[in-house]
Amino acid sequence: MPKRPNPAKFTTLPPPAEESEEWVISYMDMVTLLMVVFLGMVAILGMKGRLAAKPVDAGTVAARHDDSAQEEVSNPRGEAFSDERQPAASAPADGMSGGGATLTPAAQALLTQLEAAGKPADLDVILSDRKLTIAIKDRILFASGKADLAPPGRQLLANVARSLRVLTGVIAVEGHTDDVAIATARFPTNWELSSARASAVVRELIANGVEPGRLRAVGYADTRPLDVHDRAANRRVTIVVER
Repeated sequence: MPKRPNPAKFTTLPPPAEESEEWVISYMDMVTLLMVVFLGMVAILGMKGRLAAKPVDAGTVAARHDDSAQEEVSNPRGEAFSDERQPAASAPADGMSGGGATLTPAAQALLTQLEAAGKPADLDVILSDRKLTIAIKDRILFASGKADLAPPGRQLLANVARSLRVLTGVIAVEGHTDDVAIATARFPTNWELSSARASAVVRELIANGVEPGRLRAVGYADTRPLDVHDRAANRRVTIVVER
């Protein structure tokens, strides 16, 4: 008689027990904690620079402004630049444009010399905090279409040079023309004419004792007009003394 198989061998095994998912909760708690720590560090580093900057009230700013202005007034160098605290006795001379600022003694002496040249109508002096500008109409300096200095222009520049010698700063001589085109063998365009006039003024200033290293000549042609309706006003040579 054949042996019967053991039924235990064919018994189905029970399914494995499900793994617990409680570890996911712990993992999410850890990630959340790390994120909070990271955001806290970013917030602290971001606020560090802001907390270091202390607010400055308007009174402190005004006091610093007054101190810097006082240092400028007490500047021992004899510069011919303006300061609003100077007495009204140094106001610009008649016929001169002061640009809203009073004049130092050196600048007032310059205006006196320019008036002595006898051509105040051909001059315009403008002062600002950073520079002194002397605009000279071309009719006293040059003939039309020319770059050779006329005798009245030489005398005027001699008077200007006396004051420029005692001033400090770079001196830029700028030549300007009107918008009427020129086409000659010497001056094909207004660029050559304006540059030649500026160079002629520079040479005259050097001849009257102004240090060459302080001077520069620039030609602007008709690119910087003062008045688009007044060509005569646009034809000029400008001497700019920069601080």
